[in-house]
Amino acid sequence: MDLRDLTAREAAPPEAFAFSSSRQDEAEAAGGGAAQAIFMHTSWRSGGTWIWSRCRAAAGVCGFYEPLHEQAARFRLSTLSSIRPGSWQSNHSETDPYFEEYRALIGPRGRGVAGYDARFAFDDFFRAPGEPADAVLQTYLVGLLASPAAHGKMPVLKFCRSAGRVGWLEAMFPQAMHLVVLRDPLAQFHSIQRLLEQQRNRYFALAPLLVLARNARHPAVANAVSTLGVSLPPLHSANLDYGVETCWRHIRRIAPAEQYRGFLAFWTLCAIASLDSGATVIDVDALGTDPAHRRGAEATLLAQLGEPIKLVPRAPHETAAMPPPPGLDEAHEAAAAFLNANRHRLTAQRHAIITAKLESATGPQSGTPLVSGWSSPVMPAPLAARNPTQRLATALIVMAARGIQPLRRLHGAMAWRRAGKILRF
Repeated sequence: MDLRDLTAREAAPPEAFAFSSSRQDEAEAAGGGAAQAIFMHTSWRSGGTWIWSRCRAAAGVCGFYEPLHEQAARFRLSTLSSIRPGSWQSNHSETDPYFEEYRALIGPRGRGVAGYDARFAFDDFFRAPGEPADAVLQTYLVGLLASPAAHGKMPVLKFCRSAGRVGWLEAMFPQAMHLVVLRDPLAQFHSIQRLLEQQRNRYFALAPLLVLARNARHPAVANAVSTLGVSLPPLHSANLDYGVETCWRHIRRIAPAEQYRGFLAFWTLCAIASLDSGATVIDVDALGTDPAHRRGAEATLLAQLGEPIKLVPRAPHETAAMPPPPGLDEAHEAAAAFLNANRHRLTAQRHAIITAKLESATGPQSGTPLVSGWSSPVMPAPLAARNPTQRLATALIVMAARGIQPLRRLHGAMAWRRAGKILRF
């Protein structure tokens, strides 16, 4: 996997990337007030899948789930229908298979979404609005918007890998309506920990750390990591499997307090980047407590989709109370300090939204342990997807890559891929 594609990034963007649909004609007839698509920018365990699924159920909507998902290059026509909420431990409500709308976009060999590049998922995760457009990514997303599945319908794209570049995508797609889904960081972290401890789903614990590790040289990431006292594992290969294995071993070694600081650094970076835009904010925590906010969000979706979308929160799957992680107050103070030093172009109102989220998790009610004491959760072993010999080979290569840091060529993707072909993992 190439970390960067400078040629593609510096190329001139497509001259025309508007897509054709009956919605476009309707917007022009109405004076251009209606958006041509909705880009929903969320994060892992933020409630975004639930909101997107409500929109997807509307008759005039074509819902694209996770367009930047790292597995998009591996989608197969033969297995697309099997990827659904019940096929993995996610606590998502049962819906149609996640990626059915991509069926017409699978390549001629029956594998991979046309135009997708593996770097879309985690690389260049944080991009400011003024940075150059990415013609390759732009062309890929335009292909989704103009696909047969979206013909005559409103495309609703739900992202978990765009929160660090909302304003940047907004500049590339001004004809789309951009929504940011925001949730309390402690509630998100608890949701991640429940799935990890109770259902052995390690993906959501891994993803934020993997983003930070793969973007560690970005100035904002380096600043956040330093301010919050987060340690990141060094990644000496762009190979995604290598990064996942290295980050997982790092998570298993660090204390719960450090796990939370790492997640909070990721959350704060994404909150700043996503609200440093013109996107509309949907506060998931307020949907169940603030009727005015819920009605406003429903009215916004109604105006764009032409159908009522009810956002009355569902009964939560996550009912077991969890104690706050150690050092919660100190972590949030550090996050607030980073926020105040990196306000960028945040308006006072949007700065206040992030500040309120950071303060709510440390209030008297949330700061009181609901379960006496805090013990390090029992971390499940990596999933046994490979036989013991293959797992041992992977572990040895990771240990060698970490132990021979000066010899960078031994850690390169070429050596990693060559070893993978020999050992077939």
